[in-house]
Amino acid sequence: MNTRNIIGTIALCLAITSCTSTKIVTEWRDPAVSIEQGSFNKVLHIALIKDEATRRAAEDKMVSLSNGHGMVSYNYLGNNVEALNNEGANDKLIADGIDGVVIMRLVDVAKEQTYVPGNTMPAYYASPYGYYGYAAPMYYDPGYVQTDVTYMVETNVYSTRQGKLIWTATTSTMNPADVTSAVGEIVTVIHNQMRDEGFMRPAPKN
Repeated sequence: MNTRNIIGTIALCLAITSCTSTKIVTEWRDPAVSIEQGSFNKVLHIALIKDEATRRAAEDKMVSLSNGHGMVSYNYLGNNVEALNNEGANDKLIADGIDGVVIMRLVDVAKEQTYVPGNTMPAYYASPYGYYGYAAPMYYDPGYVQTDVTYMVETNVYSTRQGKLIWTATTSTMNPADVTSAVGEIVTVIHNQMRDEGFMRPAPKN
């Protein structure tokens, strides 16, 4: 493999490994609320996503990380998520043993275009003398326009017994490979943070 191909391969690998990332960019917690580790025994997970298949995949992923303490909204509420706004809805949640409600929703999709300039590099060739020397021609890699897509997702945690929002966070995910991988990545980051905050019980030790 010549030097030009090696450089190109390295650049491609770096692009692949760095193009997708999810991080928490804002976070708020009610300072008046004290949460004990794993105080939520039963949590209703809601993904406000129009596409039903993606909604179910997101909620399934959320519940799979809850160590048996989560439930999906598509079974509990069906398509009538607005029912949570009805009078007496919170009392019903408490009666059903639900301590917390986690709602995840897409709040923004931002696109940014960046021009990546090209570069010129000398070609290499193996000389008869056993060392590498410069060849006369130069290789030019033209510039291109790179479009970065960032998804902003807000996750809110409500306490049914206190009847209010007690924690919220917004995540930023750049250039996900597809919707499925983006959902999995976002849910994992949020779950880990919620576990650290004390909302979720840690996985049992073997």
